[in-house]
Amino acid sequence: MYLFRNEFKLTATETKSLTEFCLFATHIYVPAWMLCPIPSDAPVNDLQLLSRIEQYSEINKNVASAATKKLKNHLWYLGTEMVWLSLFSNKVANAELIVEAMTAVDSDWSVRGVKYPATELEQVKSKPLHDLVSGTSRAALLSLGMDVAILRETEPDSWNDLPLFQKVANVVKSLKVVNDTAERTVALMTNFNQSITKNETELQKLIQVVEDNRTRIPDSSKRTLASAQAAAAVF
Repeated sequence: MYLFRNEFKLTATETKSLTEFCLFATHIYVPAWMLCPIPSDAPVNDLQLLSRIEQYSEINKNVASAATKKLKNHLWYLGTEMVWLSLFSNKVANAELIVEAMTAVDSDWSVRGVKYPATELEQVKSKPLHDLVSGTSRAALLSLGMDVAILRETEPDSWNDLPLFQKVANVVKSLKVVNDTAERTVALMTNFNQSITKNETELQKLIQVVEDNRTRIPDSSKRTLASAQAAAAVF
């Protein structure tokens, strides 16, 4: 866009805005967008993105401020439920500190927050990943069948040799990193679910019914529908 700016009749204000947009996209947005699909790198990438935006304030304070304001609502991977993903990142040099922090707490789901209020954002920027760990981090990893104590008993260089570590690493690789599309989908489904029932117990039962229906009727072919209808007639 910037290369072809002289092909259009732009005002001075439009040229200035285009320049600001291209600078931000080149230095901040595009690198972050290219790296975002890697789930294990998501926590450290978010910290680095916050740092780069802060540095960008020296170039354009208004743009940096607007970007920070927006980003603070999208820090899921710096939340205690997700920060453990960085154990599987090659970009984290001191992952053993995360392990130490996780083994120092009991496994529980008491802390479920994944967003930071504006008042805490400045603190988050300067915190290392292991300071963001809580019992929920350990519980989340344990839900995949791995107790962090196993890693503490093993040298970090040998983690990749552990069959269980490899298994969990494959699960992590298969995760889909949250993006705007997913966020909109979740919001749409949340609104849809609430239009059916606002009772959590009823909602959980509804989800089970839908899951059972998908298991019994995986597609809409005539053969599948006839088979499901025949099975239902037996009961």
